[in-house]
Amino acid sequence: MEALINFQAEQAVIGGVLHDSGSENALYAIETCKPDDFSVRETQIAWRAIQALSARGRYADIITVTELIQTREPAYEITYLGECYKNTPSQANLKAYANIVKEYGQLRRAAGALNSALAVLHNKSHEPAERINLVLSEVGSIGADETDQQITNLKDHQAALLQHLEEITKKGGNITGLSTGFENLDYMTGGLRNGDLVIVAARPSMGKTTLVLNMLERIAITNNAPQWALFFSLEMPAQQILQKVYASISSTPLAKILNASVMEDNNGFARIGNAMELMKQSRLMVDDKGGQHLTQIQARAKRMAIKQGSNPAVIVVDYLQLIRAEGESQTIRIGNVSAGLKNLAKLMNCPVVALSQLNRNLTGKPTLVNLRDSGSIEQDADMVIFLHDEDYEGQRDEHSLTEIIFAKNRMGKTGSTFLQPELHLSRFTDTKRLPAPKEHQPAKPLKKLYQLD
Repeated sequence: MEALINFQAEQAVIGGVLHDSGSENALYAIETCKPDDFSVRETQIAWRAIQALSARGRYADIITVTELIQTREPAYEITYLGECYKNTPSQANLKAYANIVKEYGQLRRAAGALNSALAVLHNKSHEPAERINLVLSEVGSIGADETDQQITNLKDHQAALLQHLEEITKKGGNITGLSTGFENLDYMTGGLRNGDLVIVAARPSMGKTTLVLNMLERIAITNNAPQWALFFSLEMPAQQILQKVYASISSTPLAKILNASVMEDNNGFARIGNAMELMKQSRLMVDDKGGQHLTQIQARAKRMAIKQGSNPAVIVVDYLQLIRAEGESQTIRIGNVSAGLKNLAKLMNCPVVALSQLNRNLTGKPTLVNLRDSGSIEQDADMVIFLHDEDYEGQRDEHSLTEIIFAKNRMGKTGSTFLQPELHLSRFTDTKRLPAPKEHQPAKPLKKLYQLD
C-alpha cells in the first residue's frame, strides 16, 4: 500500500525556498503548501518558521529560519535545514515539488476523513441511519477546502458577464436568478441567487410555510419545465404538505379537502382531477423526518443530489429553530445552524431558504433585531424577508394585505411590497392593491406598489 508521502519533494521545497525566499517560485510554494501538507514534524516545524518570516516581510534563509526555530523548538536538529539546502541545488523545479507536496497532503487528509467515517460507522451511540448520514457528511468534506482559486484580471471575466446578460435578455424582464413565481417578489429580489441564504421570518400563523410552498409549486410542479427542489419539513408531515398544495393549485378551500366534501360535486371532483394531473410532473422532493441534525440535513441533501444527477434549484428548510446542532447555548446553536445552512447553499450552488420564528408577542412591524435567538442569522443571511399583516391580531378578510418586508438584501432592493393572502386556499397571490389607510390616521402618500428604502 502506498505510504502517501514524498519525503524527497518535502525536503526539496524547504531547501528550494531557503535559496531565495523572495523569488516568484518560492512565493508560489509559500502560498501553495500548508504545514500539514508536510508529513513529519521536522518539515512541519521548518515550514511554519518559513511562513512566519514571510508573513512578517522578512527574508527566510538558513540563518533567519534557524534563529526562529531555536526560539520555538530548542531541541530541533538544525543540521536538517543544511541537508535540505545542500540536496536542492536550485529552484528550477520548485513549483512542481510544491504541487507534489500539496497533493500528497490532500491524499493523507482524504485518508483521515475515511478513517473517521469508518470510526463513525462503528459508533454504537448513534442510530444506524444517523451513522450513515454522518459518514456522508464526513466523506463529503474531502477536498472541500482544496480549491485552487487563481487571481485574475477583472477584464478576463467580461465574456462570462456578457453571456449572463444575454441569458437575462432571453428570459425577458429583470430576473437574474431563480424566479419565485411572484411578480412582486421577483421585482424586489431579481430572483433567488445560487449560494444565497434567504431567511423568511414571521410570527406564528402568518403564512410562512404557505408562502414558501407556493414558491416551490411554481418552481417544481406547475412550471412548464419543472425543476427539482428539496423541502426539509421538520414540523409538518408530507401528507399535510400535499393537502395544502392541492388546495392551492386546485383553488379549493383546504377545509373541503380535509373533510373530503370537495368530492361531493362534479366541479370539485374535476378540480382535484386537474390537480392530480399537474402533480404527475412534480419534481418536489419532501424530507419530513423530524428532529434532524444539521449534519444530517447536509448529508441528505448531498445524497439526493447524487440520486437526481444534479443540484436542486432550491432547498427550503422549515424551520431553522427545529434543526439540532452543537452549542453551549441556544444562541451559539442557532448561530452554528445558520452558518451551516449558508455553507450548504455554497456547496450545493443553489439558494437555501430557511424559515424562522419571531416572538408571538411582537407588536408592530418586525425588524432585524427581532430575529429570534441569534444575531448570527442576520450576519449569515444574504436576504431577510419578514411577513407582516396589520390585521393579524384581528379578523383577516378579502381586504387584508400581507406586507413583505425586505429588511436585508445584499444584492437587491430593501423596502416592502404586498401580496394578497388567501390562506383558506393555502396560497398568496400577486396584487396591485395598496393597504387602505387606517381610520383616524392620515393617508400615507403611497403612489407605488413597491416602497423602496
